[in-house]
Amino acid sequence: MNGIDYFKRAEQLAERVASGTCNPDDAPAVAAAAQTFATLALAAATADATAFKRELARANGVEPPAPSSIDPAAFAAAYLD
Repeated sequence: MNGIDYFKRAEQLAERVASGTCNPDDAPAVAAAAQTFATLALAAATADATAFKRELARANGVEPPAPSSIDPAAFAAAYLD
């Protein structure tokens, strides 16, 4: 699974709880599973934000953004002063 897959699964599980289509006794476990999948989606996005953005763009049928050419030293200097 990738970040998008984790996010979609989290969304499906959360919807089951919100709509009441799951057994009320199982709702806390399903909600916990949804939160776990959401956390995994966040971890995947944090681990490689650029790849996640490209995957998300492709999943939505949009052309992925071109890679940027930011100078890390200049970027850090602008925000660390």
